[in-house]
Amino acid sequence: MTYQDVLSAPTCERRFFLLKLVNENQKKREASEEQMQKLKNNSSNGKGTRTTTTGGEQLKAKLKSGEIAN
Repeated sequence: MTYQDVLSAPTCERRFFLLKLVNENQKKREASEEQMQKLKNNSSNGKGTRTTTTGGEQLKAKLKSGEIAN
């Protein structure tokens, strides 16, 4: 709608379209916030996950035997 169309429209129609616009922007903002929250929850802290545990002595032995590359 142009500015002139808005000025020439009756007050009840202006209010209706304004409320529609506000509701649409609010829904977009909420969807964006939900998406950011999901990304925040799914993001890793960079440490990764451990699938097996290896003690210090076992690790030293594997390094010496060449099982784990330096």
